[in-house]
Amino acid sequence: MRFTRSRLLGSTVLISALVAAGAVSAQVVEQPTSDAQATEVGEIVVTGSRIRRSAANAPTPLIQVTQEEILSTGQTSLIDYLSTIPALQNSTVPSDTTGSSLNAGGLSLANLRSLGSNRTLTLVDGRRHVGSSGGDLSVDVDTIPRLLIQNVEIITGGASSVYGADAVSGVLNFILKKDFEGLEIDANYGQINDNGEATRRISGLIGKNFMDDRLNVYAHAEYEKIDNVDSMDIDWIRRGPIRLAIDADPTNRPYDGLLDAGVFYGVNRLDIVPWGQTTLANLQRPSDLTNPNVPYENCLPDGNFSYAANCFGIMPGKTFWYENGGARPANFGQRVGNVGINRPYNIGGDGMPLGEVAGFSRVPASESQRYQVGTNFKITDSINFHASAKYVTEETFMRGQRTFFDVDLDNDSYGAGQTNSIWGSSAFDLRWADNAFLPQTVKDAIANNRIDIYAPPTAANAGELIGTESLPIARHTFFGPQRTQANTRDIQRYVVGFDGNHGPVGFAKSLSWDLGYTYGKAEIENIERAVDSQRMALAADAVVDTAGIMGTPGAIVCRSSLMNARGDAVIADRHRGGDLRDTEYGRNAIAQCTPLNIFGAGNQSAEALEYVDAFVRVEEMNEQHQAIGSISTELWDFWGAGNLGFAFGGEWRKESTSAVGRSTTAGDRLLFLNGGADFPEVSYESKELFTEVSVPLFRDSMLGEYAELSGSYRWADYSTVGNVDVYGVNLVYRPIRDITFKTSFNSSVRVPNLGENFSPYGETFANNFVDPCSTAAIAGLDDQETKANRVKNCTTLAAQQGLSFDFAGATATNTDDFRPNYTSGLTGVSGGNPDLQPEESESFTFSTVFQPRFAPGLTVSLDYYEISIDKVIASVSAAGIAANCVSGAELNMDACNSVFRNNPNIPFGVGAPNGDPIGGFIERSFNYAALETRGLDFGANYSWDTADWGKNWGAFDWRLNGSWLIEQKQFLNESDPSDYDELAGSITLSGTNAYPRVRLASSLSWRPNDIWNVNWTADWQSSANIVRARNFINNADSRLGDQMETGAFTRHDITVRYNVRDDLTLRAGVVNLFDAEQRDILGTTIYSNYDPYGRRFFVGLNFRPF
Repeated sequence: MRFTRSRLLGSTVLISALVAAGAVSAQVVEQPTSDAQATEVGEIVVTGSRIRRSAANAPTPLIQVTQEEILSTGQTSLIDYLSTIPALQNSTVPSDTTGSSLNAGGLSLANLRSLGSNRTLTLVDGRRHVGSSGGDLSVDVDTIPRLLIQNVEIITGGASSVYGADAVSGVLNFILKKDFEGLEIDANYGQINDNGEATRRISGLIGKNFMDDRLNVYAHAEYEKIDNVDSMDIDWIRRGPIRLAIDADPTNRPYDGLLDAGVFYGVNRLDIVPWGQTTLANLQRPSDLTNPNVPYENCLPDGNFSYAANCFGIMPGKTFWYENGGARPANFGQRVGNVGINRPYNIGGDGMPLGEVAGFSRVPASESQRYQVGTNFKITDSINFHASAKYVTEETFMRGQRTFFDVDLDNDSYGAGQTNSIWGSSAFDLRWADNAFLPQTVKDAIANNRIDIYAPPTAANAGELIGTESLPIARHTFFGPQRTQANTRDIQRYVVGFDGNHGPVGFAKSLSWDLGYTYGKAEIENIERAVDSQRMALAADAVVDTAGIMGTPGAIVCRSSLMNARGDAVIADRHRGGDLRDTEYGRNAIAQCTPLNIFGAGNQSAEALEYVDAFVRVEEMNEQHQAIGSISTELWDFWGAGNLGFAFGGEWRKESTSAVGRSTTAGDRLLFLNGGADFPEVSYESKELFTEVSVPLFRDSMLGEYAELSGSYRWADYSTVGNVDVYGVNLVYRPIRDITFKTSFNSSVRVPNLGENFSPYGETFANNFVDPCSTAAIAGLDDQETKANRVKNCTTLAAQQGLSFDFAGATATNTDDFRPNYTSGLTGVSGGNPDLQPEESESFTFSTVFQPRFAPGLTVSLDYYEISIDKVIASVSAAGIAANCVSGAELNMDACNSVFRNNPNIPFGVGAPNGDPIGGFIERSFNYAALETRGLDFGANYSWDTADWGKNWGAFDWRLNGSWLIEQKQFLNESDPSDYDELAGSITLSGTNAYPRVRLASSLSWRPNDIWNVNWTADWQSSANIVRARNFINNADSRLGDQMETGAFTRHDITVRYNVRDDLTLRAGVVNLFDAEQRDILGTTIYSNYDPYGRRFFVGLNFRPF
């Protein structure tokens, strides 16, 4: 049964605590009672219920963050601060989404327990807030105006029975200010990176009371501007740390005693640079099989050149570098990385600095305006009316990875009187003999090129040279124009409501009610800019108009334009088929064609770049309606323990989404941009009923000071998934006034969002794809059962195509291995799944709050939690689909039918011919996974005023907030539901998340007087495994022993506040005082847990003139 371990642990702790409580009660001195059982950030203030009760007796623990903490931080944004709270680590910060997908740039999404932002419910004053990304319910918390926030309540456990679907891992409830009177202005300037990039924010809040303070009206406005941060703006990325292979082991003997990889700095990458390098077709001598650093490649199967990527490995004497309008043999400097045919890295030679290779924005430039107006009107002494209207507009701009192309220079590809061959959105051919821009030195080298042919290697010898052939072919590989995204996100939200707070009514001791309606709308526009790939091919195919047919003898023109001027019978459209002149696109492409020099940076004219420029527009809309009403009351006190509490209510909600897809603006053009269909408007409705009851068990009895049992239940009917119901049971027990125990069990659900259900298929790419059938991938598996399954199943799949490979790596030679080389992203499609069912979860918590009378001002809290989620909706990646196909005891046909091994360039490789409407895979969500996590949150809060001790040292406030992550399990193997990955104490090298076992946030404030306040905050994280020891021993020469972990990480912040006068406060500080950085062996990927932006400073002020 689920949670047996949890319940046993809870019972053991409870019994132990009762014994301890008895001991404490025997030695403490009687002091006045206090109902406050709270600690700030880490303050366990308990609400999360509609039943009125004192904070000390409420069942749900939560973390509370005050506005003062938010405004005083030097962090860039609200999410940057919240993500330092251990329970919110791995929240989505702007660097996580920048450049990753359309419409996601700059989003800030709360993620409790690292279970996913879509499992964290974000509310504002207890009401839903419209989602910030099309088809999704996750809320961008940075759209909530900071100056209006009174505090943030963070419930860290399942809470669907109280708050509704999506509260699987918890709830963030932003409580806004009410009844504000006066004027408050807050301004902040802070560096967001130690290179000088900064954020600037000014906020204003004004309010006024009227009608004898019965009517309050307020208005808020905020403006914020954040600079763009590029990769090369970050100092440790500029150093370019990279871990490179220096020794390859035989697949059947992974340990040979030679170190497999090392870390290098200041590295250049030569194979793909802005506007390129050209490498002649070549073969490199394969190493002997005992040390296969350079693998064997057969570039001439059946006597025909294969055009495989390994037949163009960069090589001294074969690779040319462009500069000053000409070309020369590339300078390889100190070549580093000894493994592979294409070894592109060097120090001190030609190439692109490693940090620039991924030179996209790490933080997007953004400009935001946030406005809100509202009113609160006391209709009677017990009935209130409130209304608010919010408008937020945000514009972000970011640079993505550059466009990239492989251009084969091959005279035999097409004739001088034909248009050039186009193989895809990033590949086309050029004739080298008559290209107007290709330097003569390269033409001569291509004309004279010969390729060496080697025999397969043996264990004793490297491959022997057995021949050489003339092969006048080369490949030009280059980064083209930059890809960019410009996002505009507009959000509207309107709330109206009435609430009442009455005294005794009939048999009820009290009666409270609430009735409200919320409307929200998010409109998102994204413009992604890149290039028109067909125009790129036409412009690059430049020739000399020797006869002046187009007007000027000797002018450089596009071949297609010259053919048109000559009146050639056919000008082939290599993308659509037929003749270019048959379509308006083709006629314009010919007429406007401007020759483009793709050989060397700086040689491109502005006119040519404008000719190839292209963009797509995506427009998304989310709309939300919510009507909710509730009544709560206190009833009878049957046995002197307190009043019975009861609440019930109902909710109606409608979520809608729609989108204008990329394909609307792309049309039938061949663009270096993803495609995607329109998303016709879809919606769902939910009708919900909920109730809560609390039963005081005893008060001031021989069993203890107080105990209460409470429960909650919610039933909902969704138009998409039907009926769901959830419940919660809670117990509060306070044996003595010093200590309180709380335990809860809750079930929760997450209903599929509209994007997961109904999103139409759109083009996507799988980059850095690792084929689960590759011999090397199978050899690297630690699970012997999975290894055997893959060998068997991959053999079966290959046999269906009449192919055979040594998947097990059993033979001495590697020539029969399956060695796919996916040089660029694999194209496929992704979309929704209308058959999804709701996720289901159960959570258990046990909490202790200790406030000893013998230590006034001290509060210690401990919370144990365990959350298990079944039927997890997971969007399976292309690699995951391929792995699920072959990793089980038998072929998983559901997965196998979603991945297609039809790659025209790689026998048995994943992929499809150019123009295939589906591509190599179909990504969609399934209810196939499970997630489990458990751990301990702990906190302490101590306030000490030295005046109480007769000293004049001022007052001290210390807070500690921490977590111990015991387990974080992901069950993602559809073929084996018991198989899981343990993430606790590790770092995910395929993503940007880290899961330290222990994380502590300590804050110490010193107030020497009423004028000064000095705060020191330290955020410490334990070391995380990069490779676990149990896996390392299988290949102990894979890395140095000290490279198995990230090492502990600590960031120190200092904030100083100065009260100039009663209405003016200045603040200044430094974030990351000691310039802590993530460890170099992690490369240039940003892991947001490890502050990536170095030492930076901030200043601010708060002015309250009236």
